[in-house]
Amino acid sequence: MPSQDERKRFEMGGPVGAAALSLFFIALTYLNAEKNVSGEWDLFQMPKINWDIRQWVSLSSLLGLLAWFGIQLVLYSLPIGKSAYGPVLKEGRKLEYQLNALFALDVNLLGIIAAFFLGFPINVVINNMLQLLTAGILTCLVLSSVLYHLADYVEDWRLNPRGNTGHSFYDWFIGRELNPRLGSLDLKYVMFRSGIIGWMLMNFASLIIAFSEGKNEVPSNLVLLVIMQLFYVIDYFWFEEGILVSRDIVYEGLGFNISMQFLMIPFTFCTQTRYVATTGYTSSWMTLLGIFIIYGTGYWIYRASNLEKNKFRQNPDDPALAYLKTMPTESGKRLLISGWWGLCRHPNYLGDLLISLSYALCTGFQHFMPYLGFLFLVMLLIDRENRDSEGCREKYGKDWDKYCQIVKYKIIPFIY
Repeated sequence: MPSQDERKRFEMGGPVGAAALSLFFIALTYLNAEKNVSGEWDLFQMPKINWDIRQWVSLSSLLGLLAWFGIQLVLYSLPIGKSAYGPVLKEGRKLEYQLNALFALDVNLLGIIAAFFLGFPINVVINNMLQLLTAGILTCLVLSSVLYHLADYVEDWRLNPRGNTGHSFYDWFIGRELNPRLGSLDLKYVMFRSGIIGWMLMNFASLIIAFSEGKNEVPSNLVLLVIMQLFYVIDYFWFEEGILVSRDIVYEGLGFNISMQFLMIPFTFCTQTRYVATTGYTSSWMTLLGIFIIYGTGYWIYRASNLEKNKFRQNPDDPALAYLKTMPTESGKRLLISGWWGLCRHPNYLGDLLISLSYALCTGFQHFMPYLGFLFLVMLLIDRENRDSEGCREKYGKDWDKYCQIVKYKIIPFIY
């Protein structure tokens, strides 16, 4: 049994909360996948369950998913792009990463386009979404179990301090090792970027199907959605080095929790494109322009604030940042209290929310289902802001309380 100190390290409600979250993640992803395939978008309409096991489990889907992920591992290991080191871990160690996600994205998108022109039935990707999801969940279950036991043999500096409480199920859920590797292959990082690439493949599959079945008449909302989301991902991968300091990569162990979240990305983030593709929903050009303005504003806030933060982290004394005001702390570090980071504590979260809202607005207001992703992001970012604030309060002490008096708003200036 874990000690009292170990119990204090439990997050997400401990073992009971971990079990509930596991079931919630699985149920939510199946709900999205079923809606994506059937096109029945009423949130309160129970899905028509087909008890034929072949509609849920497919050996070919499992083998196809494993082969595709194997290709992602190979693409990561190719000496294309630059390499970079992540943040300092225990004992002053750093892990090296190969930064070629944009190359991997290009290969995948060119691959699905080539498959279409070679006559491969792209609708198989959408029609077999439930089987692919089942294959993904089984893979996450097996991988999490294998990694749980392999953690007995890794060096202490590789272990997740929050995932070795002594409670087997909880540690399996949270992940006992931070960055499991096969040689230079970082499994967590490849799984993360593979989820994002999978999202783009689902989008392109919907666009290709609409193009091939619509006699070249594709809903303008679908085209705008695919372009906006593709641009966001290209930008994200263009600044790939910033991913290495993200919370998922630095602080989360690779257990069922994070692996399932990565798996959810392609099956839930494509819901807006699937909605527009299945309903043919279109808006006026003025409405689309307004949506694009919201997206552009969100992107500007998101990218400009992140660039300002990253430049300050790299060199706080950069003359180009002389216009920024900072607050000294007893730890020796300075906190930004002007510029983007003087407006609120997480302006990048505000940008992300506006971007996500623009995606949902492309689907109109006839159904709530396409807005679930935006709502989920709101809850996720509020929770993440609270956890970040708790960590900063432990790190900076009274200085953090003083900082919060200067930068009063958390995410939305003058509101929250």
